[in-house]
Amino acid sequence: MNNYSIKIMHIIDSINDTKTAGRLEGFLFKYKNETVVISVHHFKPIISTLINTPEKILLDSKINVYWNELMIFNNPKKKETLNIKIIKSYRTKFIEKAKPINMFINNRINIFIVDHYSIIQNSQCQNNYYLHFLISENIDDVKTLIQNFKGLSGSPVFDNNNNLIGIFCKVKIEDRRMYGLVLPVIYLIKTLDKTDNENLYYLDVLDSNKIGKYKIKQYLPDTLHKIYYSPISYEIPLDIYYSLEGDINKTIKCKEENNEIKLLEYKKDNNYDISNNIIKKENTYKLNTGLLTYLISNNMYSEYNRIFNEYIKKKIWTLLKL
Repeated sequence: MNNYSIKIMHIIDSINDTKTAGRLEGFLFKYKNETVVISVHHFKPIISTLINTPEKILLDSKINVYWNELMIFNNPKKKETLNIKIIKSYRTKFIEKAKPINMFINNRINIFIVDHYSIIQNSQCQNNYYLHFLISENIDDVKTLIQNFKGLSGSPVFDNNNNLIGIFCKVKIEDRRMYGLVLPVIYLIKTLDKTDNENLYYLDVLDSNKIGKYKIKQYLPDTLHKIYYSPISYEIPLDIYYSLEGDINKTIKCKEENNEIKLLEYKKDNNYDISNNIIKKENTYKLNTGLLTYLISNNMYSEYNRIFNEYIKKKIWTLLKL
């Protein structure tokens, strides 16, 4: 593990103004001649992030990422990181089902098998694709299995050619099986390429049948709209396409039903505040995804349901109109 990653410690904010420490993993990644530290935040508000060494080196945030789970930090270039392998090779195309993937656990390579991909709704306004690999079909000893993966969020995951394919985020139990969830590396590449990672964007394409070179496909009866996404050679829902491609001052050609071609600019979706910070003023809290994620991750379901029913259901998310 030490050849690929560094241990980091997160201190996260909480709604009652206390501090909670959590341990995760991080790794060095080089992209376009710049090396950064990569980890994940699980959409929880973070006060500070430290490399877990006796000196507790403070990491400097490079990019605030709100539309996926990633955290991006500047490379501290300290002696503790000089001998750590820097990951440079990656693949954006989704690795096929039933293929082996590799992950370092307790200084050993562990081999898992890709089971499927699915969409995980991290909040009421954010959907992301995750790769699922099978951990166990026997979940009688859930606590032991979960303990084996505790603190591994943020670990790099590779294919058999040592190409980075994603970042391990969490475990999930489904149909008496336990899966590991990996955020595909395309999210990392798009995060590093974007100008604005703090907002969601969309296109006004209600009358369009094609974005760029690819057709918008509608799947009845749920009216879900999808489009082929060439960077990963995979068909994805439009809202996830917008998450990956939407950016400030970015435009793209769209073909309307009457074959007229228009140059459209991605628009900022102002229906939601997707920031992670919990902002408190006297006895009130700012409604954002950081607050909602905190409530549900701490089993405060009654508070979450009240906020959802009173505020969020009254709004119509632009991306879901399509």
